[in-house]
Amino acid sequence: MLSLRSLTLAPLLAASLLLVTACASRERVTLIYPPSADLAVEAKPIMPAEAVRSEAAGIAHDIAVEGWGERGWDAVGRLCRWAADNGMKGLSCPPPPELPPRPG
Repeated sequence: MLSLRSLTLAPLLAASLLLVTACASRERVTLIYPPSADLAVEAKPIMPAEAVRSEAAGIAHDIAVEGWGERGWDAVGRLCRWAADNGMKGLSCPPPPELPPRPG
């Protein structure tokens, strides 16, 4: 026959086990997002009217468009590596750019 003491302790024991498992399963998840600059859309450079008459202005526009494209693909590469680092499967990301050697 169960004693009154064991009948009183059983619900307390069950409640304490529920609290312990709830605390153990609650992890602090720190969300890491990509840089906000990588999510901003940069407008494509517009060809100025003088580019039709001036070769120098046309070349400057070509250089601006080339730089715009490079910055866009660099951002895509950073986002791809961020997604891969955060567990996304099936990606083929470009390697990060090599840093220039430090002086000294």
